Amino acid sequence: FPVDGKTPELATVIQFLKTWFETEHIDRGLLVKEWAKGNRVSAIQRTESGANAGGGNKTDRNPDYEHTLDTLDVEIAMATLPMDFNIYELPGSVYRRAKEIVKKKESPFKEWSAALRATPGILDYSRAAIFALIRSAHPEFYHYPGRLQGYINANLTETDHENPTEEALTAARHTPEKDAVEEANRQLAAARGEYVEGISDPNDPKWVKTGTSQPTTEPELVKNVGNGIFDVSALMQNSSTHGTETNPETTSNVQVQKADSDEKQAGDAVQAGEDDLGTGKEAVTVENQNQAEAQQNVPESQQEEPEAAWPEYFEPGRYEGVPNEVYHAANGISSTQVKDARVSLMYFNARHVEKTIVKERSPVLDMGNLVHALALQPENLEAEFSVEPEIPEGAFTTTATLREFIDAHNASLPALLSADDIKALLEEYNATLPSQMPLGASVDETYASYEQLPEEFQRIENGTKHTATAMKACIKEYN
Repeated sequence: FPVDGKTPELATVIQFLKTWFETEHIDRGLLVKEWAKGNRVSAIQRTESGANAGGGNKTDRNPDYEHTLDTLDVEIAMATLPMDFNIYELPGSVYRRAKEIVKKKESPFKEWSAALRATPGILDYSRAAIFALIRSAHPEFYHYPGRLQGYINANLTETDHENPTEEALTAARHTPEKDAVEEANRQLAAARGEYVEGISDPNDPKWVKTGTSQPTTEPELVKNVGNGIFDVSALMQNSSTHGTETNPETTSNVQVQKADSDEKQAGDAVQAGEDDLGTGKEAVTVENQNQAEAQQNVPESQQEEPEAAWPEYFEPGRYEGVPNEVYHAANGISSTQVKDARVSLMYFNARHVEKTIVKERSPVLDMGNLVHALALQPENLEAEFSVEPEIPEGAFTTTATLREFIDAHNASLPALLSADDIKALLEEYNATLPSQMPLGASVDETYASYEQLPEEFQRIENGTKHTATAMKACIKEYN
């Protein structure tokens, strides 16, 4: 306890003694140091390698919050999420998603957790430092453990764990605004596959497009033929369904008898033309109006139709007009699976789910699969079948061809020397070497050999006694 003249409370002493007895003997020294600094840690946590994981320093977390390696995993999982939020007031949806990631051990959380759990003193770093480290990393770093550990060692630096810098909070994408919770919920909804305005791509083919266009209120294109009869062929030609086959009957060039109420709706143009039906002035007036309306409708008729959006799931069956690659790329079950399910659900489960019933192969089945792959799925041919490669001409295919090549090569080499030839060469070479001096059986013979040595090998000084041992040493050096 700090020596400050105050006696610690009894509850604190009891808590310390209880923690001290529960701590391993090797960690009790660290426990005492942490308590002496004022850090009331409940245990000394260590990494898998045995290093101290920390946890005694004051950080930006709640003082009553017990930070462990398990809570570190939750923070790592939240840092891997793409949305921005208040890292100190965690939204409930973000926290639940993080717990799910930890439970399922999804990537990249799994790789980040393994690397950070092995870092000594990792629990001493602030939450902002952990978030900034993960969110500033390259998204592909977690594929390479060595590169990831090097990145952590180089960038996990912090001086004040209790008060993170503005740069760290910015890198952690900390957003303390009130709408952070709503934004996080929108991001999670988009991640679940729901359509969220402003986040989801409206052009994605997976969204089902429904026709919501409102009917136009443009006047119908009619042509006054005369005598109260109108031609609607221009209307049918400018309609969006012109040229398509439909079940209901379609009519063109239908003559409609003019009613009394039509005189009032036609307006002044029709009334003015009643006196000049014989001259055809009224027909010209209506034709000009129809031509102007037709020109206005030209852009609508020339608009390109949107591309067909195929569903992602097909029920078993036959579909006409559906491309083969679309049908096979969609999710669903095959007709074979439907037949097996009709036989027995237990048989379906054993064959298609548990895979305990192995498909019996036969030449007929293999040929059918081959024809199916060649005709409908040629891109899967190499993955499902072993195609025999073409052997190049002159390649070694058997042991006989390989032996034949070796024998021909050996025959082209020069003949090897015989034992007699090698012996003669050795004797000829040895004859050119200088002969060794004999040591001699007596002192006189040794002295005679010593006198024949070159001067640089006669090591005995003049005037000294020439002992047999000294002379033999000089002779051995020369030899």
